[in-house]
Amino acid sequence: MADDSILKKSVLAGLGIYSLTREKAQEIVADLQKRGELSKDEGAKFVKAMMEKADEEMAYLKKVVDKQVKETISTIRPTHEDEFKKLHEKIDKLSKQVEKLSSK
Repeated sequence: MADDSILKKSVLAGLGIYSLTREKAQEIVADLQKRGELSKDEGAKFVKAMMEKADEEMAYLKKVVDKQVKETISTIRPTHEDEFKKLHEKIDKLSKQVEKLSSK
């Protein structure tokens, strides 16, 4: 299913960006600290700000994924309910036929 592939890629991309963001932020901070352009305290604040932004992005991604899952389920559910109803009717019909044949 194409939607499943898009959903999976979105989640994986979000997780990848999250871990990449922390690593990249730490690399940038380490480089700036080596050059004396950033104090340890400023570096910690920078990494914290980057991670807060990444958390916001992950929360947004979660909302998008949740919405997509709900939409997908709502399109699948009626089909299954219709099939279940048809099967139930068929079982009832067959049960009546068996009762009829048994009583002869």
